[in-house]
Amino acid sequence: MLPHISKGAADSLRLSILINKAMMESNQPAFGLLLVECSLTEEQLKELDAVLEQMDLNLQKSIVFELERGLLSILLPDQKLHATHYVSLQVKQFLQEEQLLGGNILIANFSGFAMPADSDIEAMIGMLREEVDRENTILIYNPQEVKNNKSTILIIDEDEAVGELLDSQLRMKGFQVYKASSGEEGLRLFDILLPDLVITELSLPVFDGFEVIRSIRKKMNTECHIMVLSDNQMEKDISICFEMGVSDYIKKPYSPVELEARVRRLLE
Repeated sequence: MLPHISKGAADSLRLSILINKAMMESNQPAFGLLLVECSLTEEQLKELDAVLEQMDLNLQKSIVFELERGLLSILLPDQKLHATHYVSLQVKQFLQEEQLLGGNILIANFSGFAMPADSDIEAMIGMLREEVDRENTILIYNPQEVKNNKSTILIIDEDEAVGELLDSQLRMKGFQVYKASSGEEGLRLFDILLPDLVITELSLPVFDGFEVIRSIRKKMNTECHIMVLSDNQMEKDISICFEMGVSDYIKKPYSPVELEARVRRLLE
């Protein structure tokens, strides 16, 4: 861990300068960021360091800022969204055990050496402090989605090759894409992303695709489409999926052109 940066003004300009400086110095292609409204003692900061170090991630270069007005920021060099989300769950658990969490946690990711603009910092702090009615919730700020209003797609598939292929294909077509490798991880991401479309395999670890579909359809106030992309070609299971509220079912191996067309049809 790097030494903690001393307390200072917690305005968006100071936070922007600190984040951009750290990103340039570490020269990493991706960054995760956590913002939490809480205030920690020096001893609690050390305990939080220990929590981060115990995780099975490369967090040795993590930087913890504690700023005035109770704003804690954790910068995670070279971490993508799924890792940032995992870290946020551990941080949330630590803060709840210490009875320090009275608000929300916000996570964001910046990739491709894309420095967060001052407007991003202002929007994140504003989002964190405005969502007071959703206490102890993990919020997600997506700079590209905010700027471009892209449709959000969540892919749930244990096959890493399939996930990477879909991710590349759909991002190239202008969609905002997130991936999960298990049903449990997929449902956690669903709750913080509230995507427009979920593309899921039926054969998944922990919770299978049927449980994922069932859980999503039980949630109130969601109009998310669900597409199944699966090796399972049994007519009975396909019928069950449609009965559970699936919008489309594509069998593997699939045509990328056909899949894109059917995704666009659902999201029009």
